[in-house]
Amino acid sequence: MRGDNLDSQIELRFDCVGGGVGLKTVSEPGFGRFLSVNHYSGTVVRLASGSLTVPGGVNVLLVNRDGAAIVRPTSGGKATIVPPKSLFYSRASRLSLQVARGDHTAWSIVWSGSAFPALEALLSGKIGAKSGAEKGSPRLYACKPIGPAFSSPIARLEAVMLQPVGSDAEVRELKVASVVFEVLADLLSGDDQLQLASLPADLPDTIFELVDKVRSDPTLSWPLRDAADLAGYSPFHFSRVFKSLVGYGFHEYVDRCRTELAVQFLLAGEMPLDGVAQACGFGTTQGLRESIKEYLGLVPSELRSAHEPVSAAKN
Repeated sequence: MRGDNLDSQIELRFDCVGGGVGLKTVSEPGFGRFLSVNHYSGTVVRLASGSLTVPGGVNVLLVNRDGAAIVRPTSGGKATIVPPKSLFYSRASRLSLQVARGDHTAWSIVWSGSAFPALEALLSGKIGAKSGAEKGSPRLYACKPIGPAFSSPIARLEAVMLQPVGSDAEVRELKVASVVFEVLADLLSGDDQLQLASLPADLPDTIFELVDKVRSDPTLSWPLRDAADLAGYSPFHFSRVFKSLVGYGFHEYVDRCRTELAVQFLLAGEMPLDGVAQACGFGTTQGLRESIKEYLGLVPSELRSAHEPVSAAKN
């Protein structure tokens, strides 16, 4: 099965066509022998519901740069948040899909299992096995942040995408295939992860120890002066160093860690909203709402509804 015939088998539908779903799909040139690559971009003005169907024998790896989505099996079950800067993999599944407000940018890599038989054998067996009651069954989807484990292969993918298409089209495809092979083992090992505060791997030890403490208890107030003292810097120098290394300020890092914790509470569906705000260090429900909307394009009620059965969530 050629890669240029695969996209037509992936079915992506939204309940209301034209209802604020401004996503554009462009097929990347120079592919089609083994796999296909599409680029998605655009702006969603309000939460859009739909479905994603991946037929048997077909695999999809989504490199999600901007924008968020909520996915789960249409038959019901645990919801998975696909945040910005994350990888999402799916095979042989029909998923309920909610695309969040905001700007979206992503690549999808689609391939047939018959194109890479050795990889397909691994994905159908132990590497994709679930734990617990369903142990041994192939894993049909997974999501993790683009952290240090994935930074090198994703950088290679971006380099391939930026290169002009020439006579070495097959080499181009093989480079993308090498990225797929490299990331899937880590992506499918362990549980799914939601991370809004990913960090570079080469942080100085003192700053790494600090951010590790923040992640372990983001509910503390974490004044800038105290954080700077722990890292061994003056407050002014610490602010500049932290932003240059991480890409955003220390207070935003704390806020992102609090938001991660809040999302876990909201998906559990047990604690009232004001309780979540207090338990995660926001203090007010307004602060909680603003942070979730800023980083995910969602509001707490939408995350809460993702905990409900599919039939209830659609009412």
